[in-house]
Amino acid sequence: MERFFVRAGSVNAVRKALGRAPGNVRVIGRFDRDTIECSHTMEPHSLERLWPIILSRLEKAGLSVVPRPGEPPAGDSGRGDDS
Repeated sequence: MERFFVRAGSVNAVRKALGRAPGNVRVIGRFDRDTIECSHTMEPHSLERLWPIILSRLEKAGLSVVPRPGEPPAGDSGRGDDS
């Protein structure tokens, strides 16, 4: 089960936006004050095809997928130096 995070003010806003979304997308609950944790059970080939639909539904509701809070940005080692 893969997890992703949505920046939203409420869990219900995410539930409403995803509604009957494809790929067995589920809202798990609040991760922190501003972030809602969600999951999906899609295989890679399905994810490639259905992910744009999920993003579109969230975008129409004014929501967006964000990296896991507290995780360094992709490609950043988190060490703070250039080595």
